[in-house]
Amino acid sequence: MEKRIKEARKALGWSQADLARRMFVAQPSVAAWELGRKAPHMKNMARLAMLLGVNFEWLTTGRGEMRSSTKLKAREPVPDDWILPEERRLLSTYSRLKPKQRTALLGFLESLE
Repeated sequence: MEKRIKEARKALGWSQADLARRMFVAQPSVAAWELGRKAPHMKNMARLAMLLGVNFEWLTTGRGEMRSSTKLKAREPVPDDWILPEERRLLSTYSRLKPKQRTALLGFLESLE
């Protein structure tokens, strides 16, 4: 799977940092995926396939066609009208946090429910 992630990312002209930002993970996580040191969490796999514009089965197993028939363009993973401006700001800020900061922020937000 590591080679397929890298292949699909490079086909879009994205750096590891670009993909990490879109996945809301740290860049070292993407590097670890591409080196085969660890696999993406299952909860991230569908999002990864969508962002890269590839079929889930191809990404996870190598079987089938690489390209997905998704209607969303890989360079525009979430249309602007799907996310409110304050949500976009929150996601942008979250993507720049370190993993421990993300955990603390999520804990705080969940305590507000």
